[in-house]
Amino acid sequence: VSISGRVTTADGRSIRNVKVSLTDQSGNVRSALTNAFGYYRFDGIEAGQTVVISVAAKRYVFASPTRIVTVQEELADIDFTAET
Repeated sequence: VSISGRVTTADGRSIRNVKVSLTDQSGNVRSALTNAFGYYRFDGIEAGQTVVISVAAKRYVFASPTRIVTVQEELADIDFTAET
């Protein structure tokens, strides 16, 4: 299955080139950068896993930079919003 989402500022503007990391149950880490519209996507995730998704950007602070998600089916709304 896949996990995707968007990274935006508090006023809804997309943030490009933000590093989004996904850590699976085995400790394997995959990373993706957001595109020009703030979207990211991870494909090929095994259903039934619990994964940790985190976001990091030099110029922005996130109130909740990490999410723990159990993947049963495709998830398309794992969004992050920057405070500053």
